[in-house]
Amino acid sequence: MYLMGIDVGTSGVKAILITEKGGLEAEAVDTYDLHTPKPSWFEQNPDDWWNAAVSSIKQMLNKTGIDPSEIKGIGLSGQYHGLVILDKNNRVLRRSILWNDQRTAVQSDYIINKVGKDNLLRICATGGAPYFTACKLLWVRDNEPQIYEKICKMMLPKDYIRFKLTGEFATDVTDASGTLFLDIPNRKWSDEMPRRLGIDKEILPELVESPEISGKISRMAAEETGLKPGVPVAGGAGDQASAAVGIGIIEEGIASYSIGTSGVIYAATDSPKTDHGGRLNTFCHSVPGKWCVLACINSAAGSYQWYQDKLALWEQEQAEKRGVKIYEILEEEAARAPIGSDKLIFLPYLAGERHPYTDTNARGVFFGLHTGHGKANLVRSILEGVAFSFRDCLDVMREHGIKVNEIRATGGGAQSPIWMDIQVNVSREPIVMMDANAGGAAFGAAIFGGVCAGVFSSVKEACGRLVKTGDVLRPDAEKSEQYDKYFKLFRTLYPLLKDSYRKLSEI
Repeated sequence: MYLMGIDVGTSGVKAILITEKGGLEAEAVDTYDLHTPKPSWFEQNPDDWWNAAVSSIKQMLNKTGIDPSEIKGIGLSGQYHGLVILDKNNRVLRRSILWNDQRTAVQSDYIINKVGKDNLLRICATGGAPYFTACKLLWVRDNEPQIYEKICKMMLPKDYIRFKLTGEFATDVTDASGTLFLDIPNRKWSDEMPRRLGIDKEILPELVESPEISGKISRMAAEETGLKPGVPVAGGAGDQASAAVGIGIIEEGIASYSIGTSGVIYAATDSPKTDHGGRLNTFCHSVPGKWCVLACINSAAGSYQWYQDKLALWEQEQAEKRGVKIYEILEEEAARAPIGSDKLIFLPYLAGERHPYTDTNARGVFFGLHTGHGKANLVRSILEGVAFSFRDCLDVMREHGIKVNEIRATGGGAQSPIWMDIQVNVSREPIVMMDANAGGAAFGAAIFGGVCAGVFSSVKEACGRLVKTGDVLRPDAEKSEQYDKYFKLFRTLYPLLKDSYRKLSEI
């Protein structure tokens, strides 16, 4: 018996097959293009996602040679916030405007002014921001009216794959949480938000919980993919919500640090917790009856990648000569610098910042640079600066009474011993390491597939049986005290620079 998870990412579709005991049977990835018609505009063709999904499914079936009838359930996950619009004939009207697209500042301001921050907080648990899907829909209305008037259905990226697999128009409560159309406290589509914005509510898809059946594999999809008709497809979840389930973030007291190009801290809550300053997002959790808070740091490992690509040419040569990864060379350098990088503090706002400061004008800063600093200090300060940003968001959660007794670390950055040592001592909380091959959004999606198929009675039962934890790192009191001094200074820098960032953008 097998379960399938399909994750629609920004760079490609990843599909996996797991056994009912959680073992990874097979995985496949197929990539597609990212279109940037203007600076800071990011789009993808939904049919490219579907072609990649079909390719990935076929690859896995061919690799394993399993009978498709042994696949009992399928779950979906995907990138949040992307806008997919179809006409009355179910044809895609334009390329999807993605989560990281930055063209919608005008529409965001319009929504905030039209609805009011207090109403946004009451209904959507947020004060609003340009990345939400409603902003993208209004951008199409404002700039492409000939396309807007043809819209019959709106959905999120993974939901287009659902439509192609099942013929059903549906989304789940976690993905819907990122649209500004969901009444988050009541887990249902809002009547008020579409009415205030002049949007026809009929374009919104059916709403389901993540582990519920949203449809079944159609004969047409079965012919195209090799899957068996009638296999149930779960509601699924946005990628971060799905990845959180993949590592067992389903109860209060446990949070996750996902350290990829961007960084995400995610914690489950028993009730909606709204930050009136917009320093966190409050979404519905993929576990029915629970919510979550999450914060996104735009440039986590992305800051490290920037240093590698732009400033570490010698290290790249050394890595090639020694036959090792460049990160091993860089971490050797970072280890030579002291805690605090000899009084050098890095602000990791290379691509603006999302949380706890929603500011597209923010930029990276090395603060305290002097002639005694070298590469070791620069590298270590980047690792520390990202850890300080995570702590910045974690402290906002603590302000709201959200208990975090344990942090589970995933993503490429979690494979760095020195970075994990920095993270555990900056956060002052135990960090649990997860198997490098475990978890992930596709794994969480497969769990939803298992619940909707009746293999598991609930997400909680599935996580109890499938999620495996590894070593536990514990903070060192002396190191934490040293980091606290630098963190307190780190927190003062953005407020001092905020106005200067704006002025710089206007030059």
